[in-house]
Amino acid sequence: MTEAAAAQKRYCEENEIPQFAPANGWCSACGRNIYEPYTYRGREEDTRGISVDAAGKRLITSCPHCNTTFCD
Repeated sequence: MTEAAAAQKRYCEENEIPQFAPANGWCSACGRNIYEPYTYRGREEDTRGISVDAAGKRLITSCPHCNTTFCD
């Protein structure tokens, strides 16, 4: 488990809310790890991924790469 995945698990436990993000971090729709940065078309401004800091501060409900929801 990555540090970011552990931070998301801890956030959900502390706030007594369900964890929607995949425990292993891999999106079943696009196959990318939601916690790893991915740059689209070589454009730095199009880099997405969920940082350790963000994972520990908010509920993750969708993939930052393909926008597929984890709530269904």
